[in-house]
Amino acid sequence: MGVLERDGAKAGCHMPSPPLNRRTVGVILGLLVALVPAGGFAQTNPPAPPQRIGNIWDSLPHQPTEGSVTAKEHETGVAPDVARERDINKELQNLDEQLLNEEKTHPPTIPPPPPGTD
Repeated sequence: MGVLERDGAKAGCHMPSPPLNRRTVGVILGLLVALVPAGGFAQTNPPAPPQRIGNIWDSLPHQPTEGSVTAKEHETGVAPDVARERDINKELQNLDEQLLNEEKTHPPTIPPPPPGTD
């Protein structure tokens, strides 16, 4: 017989085949799943509790107290002498009073509450 036509093309001419068939896609997906490490899907060991929360380490507070700091300063010889400590305290007191006076003369501005919240 003669040449058969299919959708306007001659039987001798081949139409391009689809780039991937279902079997090829399945094989590729199977390989990708097999290559993913098992640790990515499930965690085998739960995380350990933190050793530090705030200033608590291993259930003990580690924030130094003023007494322990002062004692260590005197032991190592870095503590200020009595006159210097008095000057530092006086300076801090003056700064505190200055800040309190500024707050009295320039109070913080607070926006009015939204309507209907009274």
